Amino acid sequence: MSEPDGTLPAGSPRGHRGPSSVARVGVAIAVASAAGYALLVLVGRSLTPADFALFVAFWGVLFGLGSSLSTVEQETARVAASEDGQDTGPPAHAVAAAAALLATLVAATTLLPAVAERLYGDPDSRMGLLVTAAALGFAVQFAVRGRLMGRGAVQSYGWLVVTEAVVRLVVLGVVIVAAGVDLWTAGVAVTIGSFAWLGWAHRARGVLPRWSPSLRTWAAAAERAATLMLAAGLSAAIITGYPTMVAALTSEQPGAAGGAVFAALTVSRVPLLLVSPVQAFTVPYVVRAQAQATTSAVPPLQRGLLVGTATAVAAGLLGGVVGHLAGPWVVRLVYGAAYEVSGLAVGLLVLSAFLLAWVLLLSAALVALSSHRGMILMWAAGAGSTAGWLLISPLPLVETTAVGALVGPCVAAAVALPLLWGLVRRAPHRSR
Repeated sequence: MSEPDGTLPAGSPRGHRGPSSVARVGVAIAVASAAGYALLVLVGRSLTPADFALFVAFWGVLFGLGSSLSTVEQETARVAASEDGQDTGPPAHAVAAAAALLATLVAATTLLPAVAERLYGDPDSRMGLLVTAAALGFAVQFAVRGRLMGRGAVQSYGWLVVTEAVVRLVVLGVVIVAAGVDLWTAGVAVTIGSFAWLGWAHRARGVLPRWSPSLRTWAAAAERAATLMLAAGLSAAIITGYPTMVAALTSEQPGAAGGAVFAALTVSRVPLLLVSPVQAFTVPYVVRAQAQATTSAVPPLQRGLLVGTATAVAAGLLGGVVGHLAGPWVVRLVYGAAYEVSGLAVGLLVLSAFLLAWVLLLSAALVALSSHRGMILMWAAGAGSTAGWLLISPLPLVETTAVGALVGPCVAAAVALPLLWGLVRRAPHRSR
């Protein structure tokens, strides 16, 4: 039985949470995701398509950095779950501080006039200030979330996840009623959500530096933070940050056409909402399946790779057909009549979303098999190939965006599948 805030009593096995705890996290993620989509819809309906394209680019920068910091949550959770002194790595609060510094430096580069003009449409744009502030907030927020999860405070974790998204939506609603929304005020509303952790300030004390670590400790923390952020940042480049890549690397400004295809992108990525609960189970499943390979005639992971790949492709093709036929209508229904995009573009975006969902599970499997370098290689190949396509594409912006969304997950899967197959072949059952 847990304490009122969801924390497991002393001596409880933190690694074993019941179905009710998993359900709580799943519900929290679903509510937060719904709130995030509602915010995008409200902003899309309040701004012109051209301004919405700039907002989505800002959104991509902010949540791209947020995604790169999300690995701080995993690191903090791991350390919090092993606070019996067995962990010999750098302290979690030092890793969080190092990650915050790195993220702030990256965010500050968007204040440079050339970068600001490319991303936000104005060399004197102040949107980079919001991104920099949000990066600091995200670093603490993910560290607090990691401590909550590592200590078994599942209920508090779920409330923080929901509060972050709902605060953004409520602030945006207040702004709409009070003064109307422009690009800046929409950005402020989004940034405020990154400081939802203030409601859990007593927990934040456990993840903020309480003493000055030695230079060696800081160096180890910086190395750990950079490794974690690299893997997450590469994946974010082709997920949350993809519109930003399009805005930064293509030869034309997004404009109304870019706003419409970015709107279609947000609609097409709905299947990714289903991945988070599944991904939470992927790592323990892969670990158990690999351990049981000594008694299994047919390795379950090999079957999983084959069946999973076939299922992802089949579901993606079916979803692509539905997107081609109904996608433009859904985009207009959600965002308004001004958002016109072709059925072919929506179909390709939906197909890419299904393949990307499978790639996320492959990434979790690589982590479970301790292939962190393989995971980085997979995401680097996906992000690099996407960037290359955006730079050399001879197609118009909409078609370039749609095809580019498909390139990344295809290349990433092509790298990950042989790596995983090789790891499975080296399982203990092969050396009987």
